[in-house]
Amino acid sequence: MVVAAAMSEEILSFDWGTTIIGVLDVNTDIYTPYCGADRIDGVRRIASCCGTVVSFNGNLYDLPQMAKFLGLASAEDLQLRGTHVDMLDITSQARWPGPNTIIGSERLPARYARYCRDIPIPASPVQDGYEAGNWRDCYMAAGLWKKWKLGELRSPS
Repeated sequence: MVVAAAMSEEILSFDWGTTIIGVLDVNTDIYTPYCGADRIDGVRRIASCCGTVVSFNGNLYDLPQMAKFLGLASAEDLQLRGTHVDMLDITSQARWPGPNTIIGSERLPARYARYCRDIPIPASPVQDGYEAGNWRDCYMAAGLWKKWKLGELRSPS
């Protein structure tokens, strides 16, 4: 399920891990793990994306970790070229609408199960367990983003 409007722009879903930043190209389903010292290439890819970059909890964790990795004072100093969409914030607003959104404690797998239960997660294209977990997080964040862009981000009754 690729969102038709998204195909005209680059859409990258990413996840920062302890020793990895994974990047999933949403339009092509190509996942690239950047490990160890190569994380700098992943950070550059995210920062230079002119389209949309998607994360889950990126505002509170991934972007600050990327900034720290680069020696920057804060995530605002990353100066992303594209638009960042944090699906933790979006799903929280969908679940608890109103002026004072509750972020909640549900982690990514629970949010994905709540909103994307009709989209099974396929087998990971990578064999390494750590990278496979990172791919899964990128995939789930992208799935939530797709549902949101299609206007289908509603909790099942």
